[in-house]
Amino acid sequence: MLSLVKFLSRRLCVWSAHFMTAPLSATAVETPPAKREVIVRVDDRVRLASAILAATNYPDKSQERKKHGTHAHARGTRKVVGEFTSHPAVHAMQVLLEQNTPLNAIYSYLLRLTWPNLEPTEEPPRWVPPRWHEYLRHFYEQTNLEKWWADEAPQWQTPVRHLRESFAKIDMYAFFRPFVGEVVETLVFMPNVSYPSDQTLGFRVGGELVTIMPPPIAWGDSPPWPYKDDPALAYRAALNEYATLLMSAYLRQHGSVIQAISDKPLAIDEKYAESHGNWISQFMGIFRAAITVLFLEDSVSLLEAKSFIMHMQKVEHLTALPGIVNVMRRYLEDYRTGKYAQFADYLPNFPKHLRVAKTIAAL
Repeated sequence: MLSLVKFLSRRLCVWSAHFMTAPLSATAVETPPAKREVIVRVDDRVRLASAILAATNYPDKSQERKKHGTHAHARGTRKVVGEFTSHPAVHAMQVLLEQNTPLNAIYSYLLRLTWPNLEPTEEPPRWVPPRWHEYLRHFYEQTNLEKWWADEAPQWQTPVRHLRESFAKIDMYAFFRPFVGEVVETLVFMPNVSYPSDQTLGFRVGGELVTIMPPPIAWGDSPPWPYKDDPALAYRAALNEYATLLMSAYLRQHGSVIQAISDKPLAIDEKYAESHGNWISQFMGIFRAAITVLFLEDSVSLLEAKSFIMHMQKVEHLTALPGIVNVMRRYLEDYRTGKYAQFADYLPNFPKHLRVAKTIAAL
């Protein structure tokens, strides 16, 4: 019995020494979660919508609104589809444009179709023309867009590569967390070197929030700048679209909080207030502007942030923007110290803090 006790004692010492010195297994080490990045990609359904748009009068109308140079691929696409302006798919798109159907809705519809069969996955909205998905498929096949896109692949691959490099440097999921909580959706960014050439689109499709942005417009009728020349513009476009979608949903979730404060006027410039209608529209506008400044200050440069402030003050008449930014900055500080668990807890104080900021700015 004594020898057995000695044997067990020696084994216990060996086991103890082993567990004290052996490295921890991979499963025992706590590793921080991987950073979620904005997904940058090209989607053929978006390119199809753009090709059909190229066959309508949209390109000419966009030039009437503001003269600007378009990408070589966009101009080439107009030539490829030039013989198909009477196609039923194009005719339907033209009718929708004349009915002022938002491009967001049109592109969102196409992204809900299967690829490449372009079959509906759900009941289409009432505004969708009958059999349009069939005409879309026929248009795609007849125009041989597959070959055109293959020939033009570098025109799409280059901006995707540049934008992936840009978005890898920042963390939009973490940035939005103090304002809307955890972002459960996937943030998707799509460059579009076709049409529309003068408008950024943003919408929700399934579990994705999608931003579609044309290349930055250059001076006069010069060709647009490469995305890589000014990544801040891509950040601003993404922030604007994602903030609209995320905060709109957040305000709906906290409707009782908004109802309690929406009768308190926001201390903002009269011109800006008049151009943005009701309280919700005004709040959404100043929220997007303020968080854009915060993001540019923290993730790009003070120079970019100041440039954006000057634009908003001179063009959008939001002269109170610096004060609004200070209010939002104060909220972030209080959020990080635990004073507020979420943005909804702070919102009842927002109108008052905005008035104080405006008073201080007037001194």
